[in-house]
Amino acid sequence: MSPISKVPRAALVSVTSLALTLGAATAVVASADPRPAGPDSLDTSVAAAMTAERGGAAQAYFQSDSVPRPLVEPKRSDATGEWAFGTAVIPIPGDARQKHGSPEAGIFLARLDGRMWRVTFDGSPEFRALAAKAPESVLSAEERNLFTQSPAAAATATGLALPWSQGSVWPMGGGPHGYSGSTRPFSSLDFGGSGSVRSAGPGKVYKSCVKNGSALVTVVHNNGYRTSYYHMTNLTTLADGASVDTGTYLGATGTALPCGGSANGAHVHFSLLSGTSYVSVHGKTIGGWTFYEGSQAYRGYAERNGTKVYPGGRLTNYGVS
Repeated sequence: MSPISKVPRAALVSVTSLALTLGAATAVVASADPRPAGPDSLDTSVAAAMTAERGGAAQAYFQSDSVPRPLVEPKRSDATGEWAFGTAVIPIPGDARQKHGSPEAGIFLARLDGRMWRVTFDGSPEFRALAAKAPESVLSAEERNLFTQSPAAAATATGLALPWSQGSVWPMGGGPHGYSGSTRPFSSLDFGGSGSVRSAGPGKVYKSCVKNGSALVTVVHNNGYRTSYYHMTNLTTLADGASVDTGTYLGATGTALPCGGSANGAHVHFSLLSGTSYVSVHGKTIGGWTFYEGSQAYRGYAERNGTKVYPGGRLTNYGVS
């Protein structure tokens, strides 16, 4: 049974047009109910678009027989009900909950066109085009400028710090690996110990899959990158869309699983993205260290001035690099 068929009959929708490009998607979803679309049809439309764009990847990544219905969390709408903004997450499937990693997540912007919702996800050209037209009540001027910029260029220096206080030393629990473990690209790193997780750079913060004081946290940076942080507890109370600087507190390392998965010991699962795509950290410099893949996921090392640090070793955060 498809995720769409599980929703109440009053909220059922049918997809009438779906335009997809690799790594980006725009979905137009029409309500089967002749009445004007409402919150239920928005929820179902976003869930349908998220499943269409990223459901196959999530199923393959987690080697699961099913794709859970996405969790849709609307954050804002305008007075006319024609615009909506929020987050959507495909949780880690129930038959894959012992796999380490983080769930598929996206920030959505949707516009009602007649009885159809046009749903776009952050980082895509379609999202940038729609963001340029969004009213102030849905996207602030700062957010509009942030979301309409192009993805980050593929340079060695990311302009990002490591996700803890500058000058402090943390252990690297896991070298380069996929956001869901062994999947490629190897976009993620695990940093353990007990401490405060901090933003890797300036930008805006957003929370997805909020549950029991935990969430998947995403920071959309001013340079076209995005970073995500999973397993944290004691989350920041900053509202979605609030500005953060390099070093702003986001949460504490933990083993929380608000959207499933696994965690052995307190740590933060830190991932790098550009646009809608996860970016390999191989050859990327973050916090003064350049990271390199190993022969397998979770191996590899970080290097600075000829010094190599392998998983289990300790890294000093030298700040933005």
